[in-house]
Amino acid sequence: MSQCEYGLVLSGGGAKGAFEMGVWKALRECNYSLGAVIGTSVGALNAAVIAQDNFDLGMEFWSNLTINQVLNLNREMTNTYLNQWSKENFDVFRNGFLNILFSDGLDITPLRENLNRLISEDAIRKSPIRLGLVTVDLTSLTPRQMMIEEIPEGQLIDYLLASSALPVFQKQEIDGKTYLDGGFFDNVPINFMIEQNFNKIISVEFPAIGMRKWVREKNVEIITVNNSQLLGGTLNFDTERIQQNIQLGYLDAMKAFGAVDGKYYYLDTQNNNTIYQKFQKQLGMPLSNPKQRKKMLSLLQLPETADQNAILAALENLQKKTIYKNRSLPLSLLEITGKNLGVSRLENYPIDFFFQALLKQLNTLLAENLNVLENPGIIKTFFTPSSDNFLRFNFITFYIVFLSIRNDLAPDRELTFMSKFTPEVSLSMITIFYIHELIKH
Repeated sequence: MSQCEYGLVLSGGGAKGAFEMGVWKALRECNYSLGAVIGTSVGALNAAVIAQDNFDLGMEFWSNLTINQVLNLNREMTNTYLNQWSKENFDVFRNGFLNILFSDGLDITPLRENLNRLISEDAIRKSPIRLGLVTVDLTSLTPRQMMIEEIPEGQLIDYLLASSALPVFQKQEIDGKTYLDGGFFDNVPINFMIEQNFNKIISVEFPAIGMRKWVREKNVEIITVNNSQLLGGTLNFDTERIQQNIQLGYLDAMKAFGAVDGKYYYLDTQNNNTIYQKFQKQLGMPLSNPKQRKKMLSLLQLPETADQNAILAALENLQKKTIYKNRSLPLSLLEITGKNLGVSRLENYPIDFFFQALLKQLNTLLAENLNVLENPGIIKTFFTPSSDNFLRFNFITFYIVFLSIRNDLAPDRELTFMSKFTPEVSLSMITIFYIHELIKH
């Protein structure tokens, strides 16, 4: 094993496994060299595809996957899973298995047929990326952690299905022994990977029913890739959901690998960053537009004589009141503004293109909300002390009303008006002012 090679660990979780395909895409883009890949349940199936190293085939399989390509549906048992077990904890799920152990279970013949088309056992055995999987021998009540060389010739797909044998599926039998999903022993087999002498490990983990073993070895570098938003249910093979999960896996992995930055968005600050560099330098400078400068200083509660240091300090003070505290101020301002404007999240944005996305979304929202000022009750709400009605307004309403208000308000009315602004709203307003400043110059 090369010192630069990583071991990849893949968790089980049914349809959530689409996330792991996105991680694989990121691994390839970031040129990670894999020496082994070990998975449990659907993670074992994905591990086989990765060990085979046919990326296009794997992506095509997942992109076109439906539940009918996994199961011959038995309506009664499917409903039991969806309505009861999938909503309970692991013990309830395990106990439910005991009640149906000797019943027919869900027929996974379609999955076996698809694996026969997808998986080349010969290619995997010849691959420089070693394959491993986890299952449980129910006959002897013992876990089986097996590398490819321990799996008998011609039985790879049998053992892949054994690793994926959820209780609601038909019993998986090999040589007279019944096998159970590997998640009943270890759904995230990091320890097994360490036993293969890897001290650099990438672990893909998401919430799923199963057991999790504590990592015994401390002197191991582990990069963990977690999902940043919900992936859906274990048997949710909706095409749109699968595509979203593939994209999410790709983006969350790119962030874990340090290829993109951001807390909420995925922003590449290393390339196409000319505008971003100018934004960083300009931030805190007094605005050239007198009206916008006065409005900005009002938001920051600063005098007209405030210099760049004072403005930056006030911006940082507001930032500390958000979930973006202790992060890069320029990047945080852009993310807060993007979220307030509703800019699409699941994209890999070169940072300068994110400025374009912000402006495009702002212009769209302004065009859709031009009639805001036709309702006098809206402006009245902003000047009514202790009014909670403004809470129903979205950011663009705040923005339009703020721009329409005169700069010579009486101090008490200005204080009432400004009290309605959250730190996120104020920071987004100021960010837009600075973006407009960039456009002018």
